[in-house]
Amino acid sequence: MPKAAGRPCKHAGCVEVVRDGSGWCKAHKADRSVGRWGDARRGSRHERGYGTEWDVTRKRILSRDKGLCQVCLAAGKYRPAKAVDHIKPKCEGGSDDDDNLQSICQSCHDIKTAAEAQRGRQG
Repeated sequence: MPKAAGRPCKHAGCVEVVRDGSGWCKAHKADRSVGRWGDARRGSRHERGYGTEWDVTRKRILSRDKGLCQVCLAAGKYRPAKAVDHIKPKCEGGSDDDDNLQSICQSCHDIKTAAEAQRGRQG
């Protein structure tokens, strides 16, 4: 049976042809531990504590909040939530306890995350 054709390395901009089936050339093998959505500085979602247990917690909180964004609901609006957010961020001492979690829509989450990032840069 003939071997499959080589493919370019998955690292952005690398043109090295890989024939071992891993998808990564020798120079970029370490990149595969970062994952599709992770980055080397922050690590993967599992390394940051958002693994299988978080998936279960997320579903529970979305169900508890009836799938509605709690930030919008407080303002009298009804918008569907897709994410679960820490009311007090973990980096500021918040926990994964249910009373510190809320369902949130993407636009509210983006605004809240930007404000948290700004506080992090200032302090």
